[in-house]
Amino acid sequence: MYNRLPTWSDVAWRTGYALLLIASAALLITPQAAVGQDPPVRVLMGGTLVDGTAAPPIPDGVVVIRDDRIECVGARAACAVPAGAETVDVTGKWVIPGLVDAHMHYSQTGWADGRPDAYDARERFPYDATIAGLKDPSPFWRSYLCSGVTATYDVGGFPWTWGIREEAERSPLAPHVAAAGPLLSTRDHWLNLPGERQFLFIDSDEAVDAGARYVAANGSDAIKVWFLVGEASPDTLGWKTRLMRAGERARELNVPLIVHATNLWGAKQAVAVGAQLLVHSVSDREVDDEFLAAAEATGTIYTPTLIVTDGYRQLRARAFESSGYDLACVDPTTRAKAFLTDSLPDHPEAATVAQARERATRQLELTSANLMRVHQAGIPVVVGTDAGNPLTLHGPAIFLEMEAMQRAGMTPMEVLVAATRNGAVAMGRGADFGTLQAGRVADLVVLGADPTNDIANTRRIELIVRAGVVHRRRDLEFRD
Repeated sequence: MYNRLPTWSDVAWRTGYALLLIASAALLITPQAAVGQDPPVRVLMGGTLVDGTAAPPIPDGVVVIRDDRIECVGARAACAVPAGAETVDVTGKWVIPGLVDAHMHYSQTGWADGRPDAYDARERFPYDATIAGLKDPSPFWRSYLCSGVTATYDVGGFPWTWGIREEAERSPLAPHVAAAGPLLSTRDHWLNLPGERQFLFIDSDEAVDAGARYVAANGSDAIKVWFLVGEASPDTLGWKTRLMRAGERARELNVPLIVHATNLWGAKQAVAVGAQLLVHSVSDREVDDEFLAAAEATGTIYTPTLIVTDGYRQLRARAFESSGYDLACVDPTTRAKAFLTDSLPDHPEAATVAQARERATRQLELTSANLMRVHQAGIPVVVGTDAGNPLTLHGPAIFLEMEAMQRAGMTPMEVLVAATRNGAVAMGRGADFGTLQAGRVADLVVLGADPTNDIANTRRIELIVRAGVVHRRRDLEFRD
């Protein structure tokens, strides 16, 4: 049943799930060849290849996979099938690189319990217990693979998110993980824990320096600034100066700078100090030529995150709109919490709900228009969901985001490149995965329909290959 919510006394589910993963691993992982034998080789044969570079699809293609890498990819005549290779017939299917969610948060649950600043559910879901449970990310990892996502960029959270990267990299049951760790924040946010902080308040130059050094010392994949400042904010000059200082420290420490800035003024400041990645749309006004020229000159990558605000709208309306989600890829606990939304107290009046929907529609129109202006200016765009926020669910949120980008005006092929090659580049892993090329990690997805005709066809997943290990989609689904 999709609407059962375990009680907190039912915590043993995590132990059971861990055992399930071990059993699944035994079933899904092909044993390595014995010492002295040739390494295992798999060949996907007959599918149409979409390589993630925007090149025309290759019909009747071949992908040769040796161990965890692509050895050869191309037309049948271009790739010889090694003797003794295990072949998988994918005739009539479409083969794409694994998808990349370039903006998500392992420190958030996908529901209100992970963001009590949005809705306070702590009486039933104590925040410290919620965060402690998130330190086992395996349910979310399974959700991502089930959704064809083989790489994730956690762009801000508790320090323990740094520690999950190595385990994820080794495991064919997990996507790749990059992590920015704690955010340098212009707000002294209370959403921390006694012994762990995910927000480092930068109220002085010294705080900027200390925060940047701490993040860099932990081998972070980025220094992220949560720049909640507008042109008319108090002490605008001081915050602008501290953002500039964060950019200077990032360059000195050789760590990429990423910035959360949702207004045009803030986005311009971020680009001016060298932000490699903007992790949200500009949502207060239309982007202008000055911003576009500066972003192009800096080489900034733009993440539109079109759908995340609608999750908050649904939470406030006390109505989870589940129809867009492939719930088979959502773990039972997260799924049940999402359905719990409808039974939360304090339902707003119908007029209030209608007004909120109208505001959300107008904002989506603006952010979609800004996405197209950015894209048409030649600025790289990536797909990021901001999953973990309330009712933006880990894993299948990727489909909602890609479909929103297509509705905004991007072609299916352009969205696919944003969700593969560009996402890998944003993570700093463009040489490792994100495209179907010889030497890349063998992360790919086999689809039952043409994603270049309609990006919604990325939902038609049949096989997921992670580091050369083939998973059937149905084996990754959560079944009650």
